[in-house]
Amino acid sequence: MSTDQQSILTHHVGLLGGIGVFLFSLIVYISTLAPGLVFGDPAEYTFVPYIWGIAHPPGYAFQTILGGLWQRLIPFGSIAWRANLLSAFAGAGIATLVYGSVRALGRRLTGLAGMLPGLLAGMSAATATDMWQHSIHANSHIVSALLATASLFLLLRWWASGQGRSPDPRWLYGFSLVAGLSVTHHPLLVFSFPAYAVFLIAVHPRVLVEWRTLLLMLGFALLGLSIWLYFPLRASLPSPILFGPTNTNTLDGFLNLVLARGLRVNLFHFGWGDQADRLIVFWSLLKLQAAIPLIALMAAGTAWLWVRNWRVGMLYSLFIVVNLAFILNSIQDVMAYLMVPFSALLSLIGVGLIALMELLQRLPARSVRRMQNGLGALLLVLPVLRGALLAPRISLHDFREAERWVDEVYSTFEHGGEGAILLAHWEHLTPLWYAQWVEQHPLDPADVTLVFVASGTANPWLENVEQYIKQSPLYVSGYQRSLADAGYRLRPVGEMLYRVLPAPALEPQNMGVAINRQAGPVEVVGVDLLRTEVAPGERIPLSIAFHALQQTDAIYFPYVMLGDATMLYTTDSHVLSPNWIAGEVIVERYDLRAPLDASPGEYSLRMGIRNLSTGEDVRFSGGASLLELGTIVVTGAIPGGRAALDSVMADIGHQIALVGAAASGNGQRAEAVWQQPLSVHPGDVISLRLTWQALNSPDDNWKVFVHLINGAGQVIAQRDYPPLGGAFPTYLWFPKWVAGQEVRDPYQLVVPVDAAPGEYYIAVGLYGFNTSQRLHFFDRQGNLSGDFFILGSVLVQP
Repeated sequence: MSTDQQSILTHHVGLLGGIGVFLFSLIVYISTLAPGLVFGDPAEYTFVPYIWGIAHPPGYAFQTILGGLWQRLIPFGSIAWRANLLSAFAGAGIATLVYGSVRALGRRLTGLAGMLPGLLAGMSAATATDMWQHSIHANSHIVSALLATASLFLLLRWWASGQGRSPDPRWLYGFSLVAGLSVTHHPLLVFSFPAYAVFLIAVHPRVLVEWRTLLLMLGFALLGLSIWLYFPLRASLPSPILFGPTNTNTLDGFLNLVLARGLRVNLFHFGWGDQADRLIVFWSLLKLQAAIPLIALMAAGTAWLWVRNWRVGMLYSLFIVVNLAFILNSIQDVMAYLMVPFSALLSLIGVGLIALMELLQRLPARSVRRMQNGLGALLLVLPVLRGALLAPRISLHDFREAERWVDEVYSTFEHGGEGAILLAHWEHLTPLWYAQWVEQHPLDPADVTLVFVASGTANPWLENVEQYIKQSPLYVSGYQRSLADAGYRLRPVGEMLYRVLPAPALEPQNMGVAINRQAGPVEVVGVDLLRTEVAPGERIPLSIAFHALQQTDAIYFPYVMLGDATMLYTTDSHVLSPNWIAGEVIVERYDLRAPLDASPGEYSLRMGIRNLSTGEDVRFSGGASLLELGTIVVTGAIPGGRAALDSVMADIGHQIALVGAAASGNGQRAEAVWQQPLSVHPGDVISLRLTWQALNSPDDNWKVFVHLINGAGQVIAQRDYPPLGGAFPTYLWFPKWVAGQEVRDPYQLVVPVDAAPGEYYIAVGLYGFNTSQRLHFFDRQGNLSGDFFILGSVLVQP
């Protein structure tokens, strides 16, 4: 076979491998694709391109035009599904470009051995958790990662074309176009530009004086940047913009949008003293993307690049380090931004395999090819196995929560003529805007008016309620603790809506199950049980209506029993009976959860009332101490559910487990739960390492609290963050935690300088990001056991 024929065959084999990676990725993503809307930004990225609007800063001009054309060119499926499909193609494109980048670096390997490193890297990218979750719902960040990966691929192809001759500038023109598009898509992609510039000069210094090449590069970059013209042109059209700013045809309005001036506070949030903790965060997140042997290949690949192709090693190193420096020190969308450096790190897996294969070439010639192919094939099992294990946990194939929310709003208000006002946060508003503008299903103001509650003030919910409470019937999306603390009554209406009423709330409430049984100074009017068939760990919304027969100083509080498990709720986020006004009807939500280790079957649901002031149960009229509320059917079972619970330190809401904790301070270290107190002084820093494990996919965005409390439960110091310093929210749009994931979460708690000497305790727990409601803890028998967990005591010395 001639050299030319061998080159053509190698090219065709390589092309076949790229097609294989693309199809593998696409099959994985489409089989787990969300069928419709997803809350929050994903819904915005769905409807903005469709209505040719302008998205939130930085506007995402390229995403908007690409998405709008895509939605119109794909001839089947709903608009929401088409937007999700675009992410699947973008994710498959990233995996394919990773494959191509590794192929460009492994030119010395031929045949199957030359294809295996690229296959390993591409399939590892496809099954990396972060990449996978962003490839199955509409979002702009998967497009960001696609543009960054394309930039690296084009530069590597340019470099490879110059081996032994002058590099082909056509690859640079493609790179320049992608670089221009990158700026119009998201300005944070410019953090990669220093790595690109240094690589260009290192590979071909004469490019600085090749004016024709530079002018053509500039022309292609400007062509990409021309996408920005969408903003001033769209704002100048006579037709109204349904969504987005209308002043982007002015310089100030344009710059405010594309530079995201209002969001800069989220960047470089952490100081030098936090960098060790940020590295712990990075390591925790990296381990979720690939198996440890593949991470070891990343390190081997980096070393091999610096030895064999130091310019490429410098490109990858600068690209990864600079991006990680700003991403890990941000507090919003960290997982989304991390896809950019992760794509490069996943490429290094294939480079590491190239290094191993080159080492094998030192063996006797007869066994080299066989061992190279065997090693590559063996390693390919890891991403394939990972994909098979993660698919049912990551899949959004049955995700319909956003659509259920839309259905709840329309069924509650449409054609009711109530003239209500619904105050809603961002995540809940975007699906409703989609329904109105894409599905052409507007809400009549005679029925309900939507009002966006932005977090721009100290207490936005309370301010909005006080503005609208006297105008119309008022509702909020989700429980809002600040309103209950201010004295308003929140009545559950359905699963996610709450009616806001001033005290006293005298209006009656129709409940699904009427009870009308007295217990002490209160009467249980009835209950609403919105779901009677659940999976293990799933939430069961339960609302209970009370009639305050008279004023009382005692705390009368309900508890329920699901089978043999007792759910004695904490008083957090509830209006307590001493604050009830005689004659009013109080309706409170007391959600319960099916035990994580429950076997399939029917479980009785009963209710009692306890006087928390005396600790005694109160009998109902007729003498019964428990009332039958119905039957809960648990469907399915979680394999190994009991074993998972037996191995954890604390079960939080059957969703997240605390599996380990350690504290250090003043030269001491202790593992939770420690018996001897840590001895510290005022002003000392207590470093904590909490290890979380996802027992289930969390159904809300939970925030961690770490409190230093005194014996009376008063908080004297605290750190409240989404997990990993904001880098790994449990469920903020997406991605969300996947069952089985485990991460180490660092915190630093500062003992106040004015702390009085004495014994204190470190308490940890979780509460809702939007609701401030605490997530309950369960003991090993499935009983509710409180809403915080004590790691151990701290002795503050003078």
